[in-house]
Amino acid sequence: MKILRTLICAALLVAGLSGCEKIDVNKLEGTWTEQYDPTVFAMDGSVEYTFDGNGHYQMHVYDALSGESHDYNGSYAIDLINEMEWQKEGTTYSVGTWGSDYRHFVRGK
Repeated sequence: MKILRTLICAALLVAGLSGCEKIDVNKLEGTWTEQYDPTVFAMDGSVEYTFDGNGHYQMHVYDALSGESHDYNGSYAIDLINEMEWQKEGTTYSVGTWGSDYRHFVRGK
């Protein structure tokens, strides 16, 4: 649930920050995974988002430590090109916040 709340807050932040620009929603369509420099930050699982281009997404979360995975669905109203970054509202970027306050994505499949 914490991940879902973070995702929603981040999505609202990105939507608010990009509200001043003309947005091409088609650029968001596809599958995105979080990606960081592995020499600095090692994730103990994965989070994958698939945006359908019609305002809906599916989030697949895999926890490597427990071997469990979960799927979530939701709606979105944002768009970016082949890389996107989310900064949690009220926080400041720093390397130690990767995967929590700061999220970095590259387009997958």
